[in-house]
Amino acid sequence: MAESPTLDPESPYYLDPDYQSNENLPMAILSKSEDNYFIWKNDFLLFLQSKSKTGFIDGTIAKPDPSSPIYHPWKTCNARVKSWMMSSLSEELRNYVRFAETAHKAWEDLRVLFVPSVDFKIYELRQRLAMLRQDGDSVGRYFAKFMRAWVELLEYDPVPECLCGCCNCEIAKRAKEARENEQRYAFLMGLDKGLSYVRTQIMLMNPPPSLHQAFVLLDKAESMMKSTLR
Repeated sequence: MAESPTLDPESPYYLDPDYQSNENLPMAILSKSEDNYFIWKNDFLLFLQSKSKTGFIDGTIAKPDPSSPIYHPWKTCNARVKSWMMSSLSEELRNYVRFAETAHKAWEDLRVLFVPSVDFKIYELRQRLAMLRQDGDSVGRYFAKFMRAWVELLEYDPVPECLCGCCNCEIAKRAKEARENEQRYAFLMGLDKGLSYVRTQIMLMNPPPSLHQAFVLLDKAESMMKSTLR
């Protein structure tokens, strides 16, 4: 007799015996006032991946027929995923998705609520990045603000990929390199004048450093500047 999917730790229907409904979730609370949908989305997906439960929100695990032997395991797992989701929402948003029949429906309702038209959002995010400045913040704080906007931009405007599988021109590699250059330029443009000499050094490096390598150089330079002022 085949093992029940509820007993197989690799099955999405696995029922963890140590499950607690009030489990502390490793993510921020999603709130309309915090503008943190994409951060919350990525954190929640990562959490569900650790539980093998992403199929309950992305639609790949559909609701089975009530006569199916996996109907009750599905019902239990769906309730758990929705419970986790509800625990990570503000009170206003909990009320918004409370009566969604499935975790997938609640997930889609939140997506529709937070994701406007793609073109408008790309314009808004590119404008935000163009105007973003360090403005006296530490390099680390500025980097965090920049990356938050950049990661959100990639959600709407990802790097183009070749889907035909027949290209020998490395278009995907070149598109990725072009986007990395764009990212590095945008970050360097927003630095305070006090770091302009480091920015110039970074721009002259060949091959150019990655954004994270540039950040490390800037962070070290900032630390040295602060130490000389003590």
